[in-house]
Amino acid sequence: MNELIEIYLQHKDKIESFLKDTFLNNYNNLLQYEKNSFKELFSHFKSLELVYIIDDKTKKQISPNFYSNKIDKNAANISRAYLLNSIDFNDIYITKPYKSSATGNLCITLFIKEKDKIIALDFNLKRLLERLKLLESHEVFNNITKYFYLFAGSMLIVFAFSILSYSFYEIVTKIHKITIMSFFKPIIYITIAIAIFDLAKTLIEQEVLFKSFKKEELEKKTFIKFILSILIALAIETLMLVFKASLQNISYMQNALYLFIGISLLLFALTYFIKK
Repeated sequence: MNELIEIYLQHKDKIESFLKDTFLNNYNNLLQYEKNSFKELFSHFKSLELVYIIDDKTKKQISPNFYSNKIDKNAANISRAYLLNSIDFNDIYITKPYKSSATGNLCITLFIKEKDKIIALDFNLKRLLERLKLLESHEVFNNITKYFYLFAGSMLIVFAFSILSYSFYEIVTKIHKITIMSFFKPIIYITIAIAIFDLAKTLIEQEVLFKSFKKEELEKKTFIKFILSILIALAIETLMLVFKASLQNISYMQNALYLFIGISLLLFALTYFIKK
C-alpha cells in the first residue's frame, strides 16, 4: 500500500493533470449520466470504482453509491462533511490517496462541482497507475504467481516445522545420556529451521498478502537475512568441531580451521554486498 502511494506522489502532477484535463474538456455535464447510473463513465474509466453525488450546502450525500455492477441505496443521506470541510475549491479537486470505506481499496477521489451539487468519483489507485503505465502488472499472471508463492511458502513452513520437530526428537530421545555435544546438532537444526521459516514468511507476506513492487530492496533484505542464518548455523558447527577437537581428537581442529576460514570469507563477501 505504501509503495502505491510513493509511486503516486512521484507522478502526482501528471496524474492530476490527466484527470482534470479529461473531465474538464470532455465531460462538461456529469449529472446527465446519473439517469443511466453513470454506466458510460464506468465503461470509459476502468479504474473508476464508485460515483456519488453530494449536496453542496448540506454536505450530505443525496444519491446512492453507484458502482460499475451495482447500486447501494443505503449510502444516501450520509454526511460527507468530513471530506469537504477541509477542502477549498471552485470547480474541481483531487484528494490525497486514502483507503475507501466503501470498497476497502486504496483510492483517490475527484470532486467536481456542478451548480449546487458535487459529484464524487473514486478511482482505484492501483488500476489508475496501471492505466497510466506507471505500474506494470498482469492479473492472470499475478494470480498464478501468488498461488505459486503461497504453495512454495507453505511447503517451506512445513519443512521448517519438520526440522524443528526432529531437533526436539533428538533432544528427547537422548535425554538420558545428554552431554554438551548433544545440544549442538539440535541448535543447528533449529537455526536452519528459523532461516527457512523466515524465508517462507517473507515470500508469503510480500508476494501473497501484501504485494510488493519494490523488488530489489525486498530481495536484498531477504537474501541477507537468509545468509546470516546459514552463517550462524555454520559458526555453531565450527564451535562443535572445536569442542570435539579438545575433547576427543585434535585432528578435528584442522577441519574447524578450514570451516572458520570459509565462514570468514563469506562474512567478508556479505559485508561488501551490504555496503555496495
